Amino acid sequence: TGAPSRTEVRDLLANRAAWTLYALSFLAFSLYLFLNSWLPSYLTDRLGVSLALSGLLTALFPAVGVVSRTSGGVISDRLFGGERRPVVLLAFVAAAPAVTGFVVVTRVGPAIALLLVAGFAVQLTIGLLYTYVAEVVAPTVRSTAISMLTSVGLFGAFAAPIAGGAIIDRAGYRPAFLLAGVVAVLGVAPAWYAPDVR
Repeated sequence: TGAPSRTEVRDLLANRAAWTLYALSFLAFSLYLFLNSWLPSYLTDRLGVSLALSGLLTALFPAVGVVSRTSGGVISDRLFGGERRPVVLLAFVAAAPAVTGFVVVTRVGPAIALLLVAGFAVQLTIGLLYTYVAEVVAPTVRSTAISMLTSVGLFGAFAAPIAGGAIIDRAGYRPAFLLAGVVAVLGVAPAWYAPDVR
């Protein structure tokens, strides 16, 4: 396709479907980086595991993303006939209780289970959003839309660990993980209203 015209770029900036997906990217990356940044100290401070073990356990979080990010498209294509919205909605619905569950666990075993579920759910949508956003915009602005999706997502990745650290410093892990759970719940609304694409 040719280079986008000013009108097409302007239309992209006003595209509500694309902005819905940008918001989902922001929330998903926020959850991912909050958990990836603060799970090691949480496991050490709250559950009493060694730093070496907490690092090993936290490494499971991005590791499960190898399976999760790859499965997003497969689940969408095989189970939902190519629709993207159900997968994104399912991801945030599953992430909310898993993230909030860290508030109440007191043993390493359940924490590992939550870590795996949260890691799978949070990352299930991240890879799929890149395909999804390309399907809701004009072909001439697909690259721009993907760039914007990445930029908004990385802003969430930048802000979440900082905000999480400030909350943990002032109030502890419990409010921080509760707020992360709220972020996951907030993702359900835009996921529900995201466009259906086949």
